[in-house]
Amino acid sequence: MTNTLTRLAAPALLLVAAVATPAIGQNSASVGFDAGSEGWSINGLNAITPTGGNPAEHVRWNNPVDTFGISARTSTHAAFLGDYTAKGEVTLSIDMKVNFITFFGSPVPRNLVVELFDDDPFGAAPPAQVWFPLTTLQGSGQDWMTFSTTVTDVFSDTLPDGWRGAGDEDPMTFEPILPAGRTWTNVLAGVDRIEFTTFEPGFFFGFTNFDVSMDNVSIQPLPPQTAWSDEGDALAGVFGDPALTGTGTLAGMTVNSVDLSNAATSAPMALFIGFASNPVSFKGGTLVPVPNLILSTSTDGGGNLAVPFVMPAGAPAGAELWVQAAILDGAAVAGVSLSNAILGVTP
Repeated sequence: MTNTLTRLAAPALLLVAAVATPAIGQNSASVGFDAGSEGWSINGLNAITPTGGNPAEHVRWNNPVDTFGISARTSTHAAFLGDYTAKGEVTLSIDMKVNFITFFGSPVPRNLVVELFDDDPFGAAPPAQVWFPLTTLQGSGQDWMTFSTTVTDVFSDTLPDGWRGAGDEDPMTFEPILPAGRTWTNVLAGVDRIEFTTFEPGFFFGFTNFDVSMDNVSIQPLPPQTAWSDEGDALAGVFGDPALTGTGTLAGMTVNSVDLSNAATSAPMALFIGFASNPVSFKGGTLVPVPNLILSTSTDGGGNLAVPFVMPAGAPAGAELWVQAAILDGAAVAGVSLSNAILGVTP
């Protein structure tokens, strides 16, 4: 093995060159009202009802005074506010129960949406919000249900499917839209308040009576997604089988990583990378990828290696990426141990 990078082919597979990328921080919280309101209220009411929630403490709005709508909201709970591009992709959810919603004594449905507000200008552009329709609340009553949505593609300037903008009005359709200069990303970068509300943008409402409750308001990071699978064919070395894993979705412009562990320490090694597999005998074991690229490097003092990379845009769906590591290892059958092969498939 050498310490040089041998390119057998150089198409878009230059993606395997390591790229330094910042870690994405994620906030998480779940407010069950057993520790107080934690900054949440319904229309400003934050008194805790000790029983009857999901399962116990909750906040209930049963004010007999007519209101135009209800908003379960916070502008102080830090986990739900701030820079969502730093939080990464998250799920927002709330549990709600409807005892009744009536208009002049008759049950009426009301749409429930979640809104993220940036109450500050962005350069010359005005404040704005993005919102997502969650469900329709039934005025005749419904038991506790969980309503949720995800905040994804946090670095995209365009709104993800289902999400909408507000802060301005389309002059032709009169529908709410984002103001000029506002985008999905620059609204997410400065969220000042969040509301689960029946005040759907673009609509007017009359006096309505509400008896509704909220519980278990939550923000949680999405579970890691991966496009990778373990294809086996490891060959043992000094610590047994070296283990190779892949993480990430392989979607264009996303951060992915190939990580080796349980290998010989501070040892020269190579990553064999290819677009297809054709298992052949190699150093007493099996080399699975048809190599289009060989990355020569070495393990660290713990027998590990991490190779983060950004997937280039434009890869066709279903494209395969095969990777396997070979490590110089005196305990292996022929002086070289092999990791398992892994397969990544583009979405």
